[in-house]
This record gives sequence, structure tokens and C-alpha cells, in this order.
Amino acid sequence: MDDVSPLPAVDVGEIFGMLDYLAEEGGRTDVYALASDLNLEIDDLLPIIKAAELLEFVKIEEGDLILTDLGKSLLRGDENKRKLIFKKRLKGLPIFQKLIRLLLSIPDKTIDKNDLLVVLRQEMRETEAKNMLKTAINLGRYAELIGYNPEEKEIYLDELGEE
Repeated sequence: MDDVSPLPAVDVGEIFGMLDYLAEEGGRTDVYALASDLNLEIDDLLPIIKAAELLEFVKIEEGDLILTDLGKSLLRGDENKRKLIFKKRLKGLPIFQKLIRLLLSIPDKTIDKNDLLVVLRQEMRETEAKNMLKTAINLGRYAELIGYNPEEKEIYLDELGEE
């Protein structure tokens, strides 16, 4: 896994919570006002913004956070449409592109969580690797791109991930 930049350590609920609030504010608000309104320190809000920006659900202009058309589509969609949009966006991120290639190269399309952590540690520090793995599992499971079996501690390519 070369050239993998860390994903911000966030979960799906944090992204949707911020997007929902942004939509209620008319789709545009000052970043610092948003932090205050959500009772978050700016350092806690920035990873959520960064993740939403990587997924192209928001953009930042002149200190304002703006909900993109894709972000609006995501919020208007039912659960299945939301998952499909999320899946498409995740497939565009380098970590998921490399993870999918790795899983496709394994006959049963399954990798032990610790083995994937070893691969990630080749690219980043231990803490970043653990956070990236947790975030990738969280986002990938939501989008039904990858799955995770907690009993076996295995990550696998979801059936829908092979479209």
C-alpha cells in the first residue's frame, strides 16, 4: 500500500450530523460558528470537515463550510441511495482503492485485521495505522463496500463491493 494518506478518524454519524446541521443552516455557515453551534472544539470539528471534504460532500470557501450538490443529494436520499453515494465516493479514495486491490488479490477476498494493520504500519505510524483501520472499517461497512467479522477479526470484500 503505497501513497496512502491517513483518513481523518471520524465515524459516519459524525459526518451525517454535521451535514444535517449544515443543511438546516441553508447549506452554508462559518466554520467557527459551526463549531460553537455544535458544541465542539474546532480541533474536534476539523477531522469531520476534512472527511466530508474528501468525500466531496462539502467545500470550504473564505472560511465558510458549504454543502455541495453531492452533499445535498446524499441527505435527500433514502438509506440505500446514501450507501451507494458513500460507496462511490469511498472507491475514489486511495486507501479504499488499495484495500480493494489487496482483497481482490486474495482468493477468498478476506484479510486478518492484524495483517492489514501490518500493511498499514509500513506506510504510517502505529497510531495513524490503527485510526485509519478503524475509520476504514466504519466507513466501508456503512457503504457495504467492505465487511468486518469481529469474531474472526477478518475484513472482507462485501458482495456489493465487487460491482
